[in-house]
Amino acid sequence: MITTNEGAAVRFTHRGTARAARGLGIGVLALSLALTGCASKKNKKSKKRKSSSSHSRTIGGATGGSAANHRKKGGGSLAGAQSAQAVLPPATAMPAALRTVTTEPHSRAKAPTLCKDPGSKCKNAVAYGGAGYSTNDKAQGASYDVIVYRDARAARRAFAAWDAYVKNDERELRELLDSGYGADSVTFTYRTLAQKGTQETVILQDKYIGTLQHRDKASATSGVRPVLADLSEVYAQRLRQAADGETPTASAATVKVS
Repeated sequence: MITTNEGAAVRFTHRGTARAARGLGIGVLALSLALTGCASKKNKKSKKRKSSSSHSRTIGGATGGSAANHRKKGGGSLAGAQSAQAVLPPATAMPAALRTVTTEPHSRAKAPTLCKDPGSKCKNAVAYGGAGYSTNDKAQGASYDVIVYRDARAARRAFAAWDAYVKNDERELRELLDSGYGADSVTFTYRTLAQKGTQETVILQDKYIGTLQHRDKASATSGVRPVLADLSEVYAQRLRQAADGETPTASAATVKVS
C-alpha cells in the first residue's frame, strides 16, 4: 500500500528523473554540436592545407610553374657540351706550325659567362667550348670558340646579332669579304691597337656558331689572310659534320702557315 507521502515522493522522483533526463539530453546535444564544430574546423583546415599544397605544386612543380619554367630557360645541355668538345680541333688536326697548345680544348654544359660584343650572343645557349694554339715563337695564334644553342632558330638570331655588330661598329671593326665557307659567315678585323693583327670569322651551322680568331701582328695583308681562310674552311666542315650528327673529322693538318 502506497501512502500519500510515498506517492508524493514517487511523483517527485519521476519529475526529478524527467528533469535529469532533459538535462542529460541537452548536455548530449551540446556535446554533439561542439564535436560537429570541431570536425567542421578540422575539415576547413584540411581543405586549406590541400589547397595550399596544390597551389605549391602548381607554382613550383612540374605542371608548368615558375620553377619549372626557370629550369627550362636556364638549363644547360650535357649532349651540347659533348658536341662542342667534338667540334673543337685537337692539336693533331692543326697545321704543324700551330700545334703549341695555349688553351686546352674544353667545353661546359651552360651558357658562356662572357656575353658582350654582341651581348645577345648567349641567349638560349646551352653549351660552349674553346681551344687555342700558336706557333712556337708565339708570332701567330689561332683561337677557337663554339656556342651550342637550343635550336637552329636561336642560333640564327644570335648570328644576326653578330652580323649587325660587325656592320654597325665601324669605329672598331672593319668587315672583310670571305668565301662563305659553305655556310652563313662574317669575317672582320679589328681597328684597335690592342687587337692589331687580329682577324676573326664567325660561322653559323644549324644550332652551332663557331668563331675563329687568327693573330699575326707582322702580317700586312688588308684582306682575309690565306691561313685564316683555310682554317675557317676546315672549321666550317667540322661544324657541318656535328650538325649532321657525325663525328667531326675534318683536319687542317695540311694547311700551310707562313
